Amino acid sequence: MLPAQGRAVTDPRLHALALSTPGDGPAVVAQAPARVNLIGEHTDYNGLPVLPIAIDRDVLVAARRRPDDAVELSNVDPAFEPRHYSLRGEIPPFPPGDWANYHKAAAVGLRDALAREHALPGGSFRVHGTIPIAAGLSSSSALVVACGLAHLALADVELPRLELAELLADAERYVGTLGGGMDQATTLLARAGHALHIDFFPLRARPVPVPTAAGFVVAHSLEPAEKSGRVRGLYNQRVVECRLACALLARRTGVAATRLGDFPDRVALLADLARLLPETEVPASALPELLGLTPDEVRVRVLGEATLAAPGRFALQRRVRHVLGEADRVAAAEQALQRGDLAALGDLMNASHRSCAEDYDVSTSALDHLAALARAHGALGGRLTGAGFGGAIVALVERDRVAALIAALDRHFYAARGGRSDLRLPVEPRGGATVARME
Repeated sequence: MLPAQGRAVTDPRLHALALSTPGDGPAVVAQAPARVNLIGEHTDYNGLPVLPIAIDRDVLVAARRRPDDAVELSNVDPAFEPRHYSLRGEIPPFPPGDWANYHKAAAVGLRDALAREHALPGGSFRVHGTIPIAAGLSSSSALVVACGLAHLALADVELPRLELAELLADAERYVGTLGGGMDQATTLLARAGHALHIDFFPLRARPVPVPTAAGFVVAHSLEPAEKSGRVRGLYNQRVVECRLACALLARRTGVAATRLGDFPDRVALLADLARLLPETEVPASALPELLGLTPDEVRVRVLGEATLAAPGRFALQRRVRHVLGEADRVAAAEQALQRGDLAALGDLMNASHRSCAEDYDVSTSALDHLAALARAHGALGGRLTGAGFGGAIVALVERDRVAALIAALDRHFYAARGGRSDLRLPVEPRGGATVARME
C-alpha cells in the first residue's frame, strides 16, 4: 500500500474495504472525517465565518478502475442498495433522498471541472461509514469528499485542497440543497488538535489550537435531520430568506452586496435592523414592490428553483439578527480558544443555541432539552450543531468530566428512549481527509 501524503497506513479497515471491492488491479481508499461545528451556524452561505472541528467518525470509499465509463456503487451496510450508472452524457439524479446521489454529485462536479484536461474513468466503488446519519455531523459531505478523492485518485489527478473544497461544495448542490462550503472545507483541511476558522468567498482557513483541557461530547437528539429529504425545504427556506433580506438591505442602504457578509459595517447594520427590515413575515406577493423588481426578476434572481418549505412567506429581520450576531460569536469564540477561556467559549455556545432556536427557528424541543440537560450536568456550553431541524448537539465540558456527562445523558435522556449508547460519543479534533493507494 502506498500512503498518500507520506503517511503510514495502519487502519485495518482500509485493507479490508479494499479487499472487498470488486475488480482487478490496484485499489485506492479515501477516508473523510465527520465534522462538528463548534459555533457559526448558517453563516457559511452568507459569506461569514465558522469554527468547526473534524472528528474520528468517518466515511471510507475504496475504488478500483474499470475499463469503461460505468460506475458500480455498493455499501457495506445492506440498508443502502447497490447502484450503477454511466458517466457518459447527462447524469440525472436518482429519486430524492437516495444515498447514491452524493456519489453522483462528486462525479458530475469533477467530470465537468476536469473535462478539458482529464477524462474521469469509470470505477467500482465500495463505501463504509461510521458517522451517524442525519445527525448534523455532515455524513453526506464526508461521502461526497471521499467519493471525490477516490475518483480523482483513479484518474491520477491531484487538486489543491482549497480548490477541491470549493469544487465539491458547488457539486453537492446537485442533490438540491443550497449549502455553503463549511462541511467540505472542514473535511479536507482539518488539523488534529485544532479547530478551523473558515472564511468564504474566497475560501480561506486557518487552524486554531484547542486547549487540552477542553472536552467535547456529541449527543444525538434521536430526531433525524435529513437534508436530502424532509429537511431540504426548511434549510433552503433559510438560505432564500437571507438572500431576500440581503437584497432589501442593499436597496435600503445603497451598499452593493450579494451576501450578508458583504456589508462593511455589520455592527451598525445590526443596530439599525429594526428600521431596515420588517419585523413580521413578508408575503411573497409583497416582494416585487419591496425589492423594486418584477415578479419574474424576483423568481429568477432571488428565489431560484430550489424546494422551499414555505414559499409564500418569508422571515427576514430575525434571520439577519441571528446571522450577524453569530458571526460576532465566531470571532469571540476564536479569541476564547486562544486564551484557553473555556467558560467564555461555553457562554458563546449557549448564546448561539438560543439564537438558532429563537431567531433562526432551526432547533427542536428535543435539541433544546438535550442541550439544557448537558448544561445542567456539567457542560460549560451546549448547542445544536449542523443545520438543525433535528440531529445532534455538541457540549463543551472539562476533559476530566466527559465520562460523567455521558453517564448523566444516558440516565436522563437515552435510558427512557431505548438506551442508544451509540448515539452519544466523546470527540476530539482530528486531521482531514486522506487517500491511500494499494498496490
